[in-house]
Amino acid sequence: MSLLMLDLDDTLVVREPVLRAWGERLIERHSLRVDLDGLVELEGGGLRDRHEVYDDLVAAGFPGSFDDFTDAQDDVARGYRLTDETRQALEQARAAGWTLAVVTNGFVRRQEMKLRGSGLYEMVDAVCISEEVGVRKPDPLIFATAAARAGATLEGAWMVGDNVDADILGAHRAGVRSVQLPCQDHRLEFTSGAQADLQAADVADAVAQILTLERAPASSRSS
Repeated sequence: MSLLMLDLDDTLVVREPVLRAWGERLIERHSLRVDLDGLVELEGGGLRDRHEVYDDLVAAGFPGSFDDFTDAQDDVARGYRLTDETRQALEQARAAGWTLAVVTNGFVRRQEMKLRGSGLYEMVDAVCISEEVGVRKPDPLIFATAAARAGATLEGAWMVGDNVDADILGAHRAGVRSVQLPCQDHRLEFTSGAQADLQAADVADAVAQILTLERAPASSRSS
């Protein structure tokens, strides 16, 4: 069976809607002196140091401790859900004979919350989180680890993701083909110049294109 690897954040699950819903609740609950767009910007797409975000929230009226803030952030991670289209695409890939693996950069505790909340643990064969593997994408080791955990190899594998410098460059270094999705975070600036084999609008589109090209892993190997 061939391996299909997928990024988590802003690929399998999209962060912005969850963050905005959380932000609305936080502003209302604590009467923060910041509007929703300001809070989203302040939060920094999950890329800012958490202590800096906390300090800015306190300045905007957040009354809690740093631990309270961390607990509030956990609510974002727990709120991730798969869209029906993404769920159906993963089911179609499995039905076509593909092995599925999530390959994500991040901290184990937070990423596991997202995986549990979205139901992805029940839908994929393997998960690789950079903190527990010890390397981050684009290091090819994390892709090789994903393949080993899934009982597959990188031969004929694909990687789907939105981050050029992590997902697409990493796929290139690991010797696998890639599909690039639109990046949802305007803060990110990519410098590697890595080029994906395909472009897709979302996971469903990516899976459809891959299945069209490959048809099925067995037939693609015999052709």
